[in-house]
Amino acid sequence: MTITEFNSLTFDGKASLLTKYGRYLDERNTPEGAKILIHDLFGFYVEVSYRFDRKVQYIRAVKNIFESESYLESINLLHLN
Repeated sequence: MTITEFNSLTFDGKASLLTKYGRYLDERNTPEGAKILIHDLFGFYVEVSYRFDRKVQYIRAVKNIFESESYLESINLLHLN
């Protein structure tokens, strides 16, 4: 599956694949109070954004989390061995 194919799925389709095959990597908080969880899935990364009231805002695939300083500050990949 490609990033484009994943992003074209319905919300439920994305959530189902992420639950079944995703690997949790890290999370961060935004200045607005949202929490963003990052997962590895099929060789790309998926962000799940939760609003301050714990409702999911979006699920989307991204190519490279390592271009974002906010992830590089805290991500720990040692548990993936």
